[in-house]
Amino acid sequence: MRATINFEADVDRVHETMGALAREELQPLHQAMDLVETTKPQDLHQGLSEALEILGAVSSQLAQYRDMITSFEKARFETLLPQPADSSALMETIGEVKEAANIIEKFDDFLGQIGQEVPNGGDPEEG
Repeated sequence: MRATINFEADVDRVHETMGALAREELQPLHQAMDLVETTKPQDLHQGLSEALEILGAVSSQLAQYRDMITSFEKARFETLLPQPADSSALMETIGEVKEAANIIEKFDDFLGQIGQEVPNGGDPEEG
């Protein structure tokens, strides 16, 4: 029987936690080694079959742990956290906007002066 376990861990402890889970697989590995070491020659087929079954389960579990770590790393590095703004760059941008606004204002004033110099309905070349 299998079970799925969900839990939260501090990001800084993920590798430590996964390492602890992986080390738990040492016990069945030792059990498989003991089976190979202690199986009588006449029971070798059965002993090797049991050892292989244990090794397969351990291999599957370790692969799951590896995949979990891979997913964690991928999510961790793909997540882009907002970075603090560079205040000097922001100030430059604000300065550029103010400068552009001043230029537009001066140009608008210039156009206003031209409009005042030309009498309503009159031709600037006549006069």
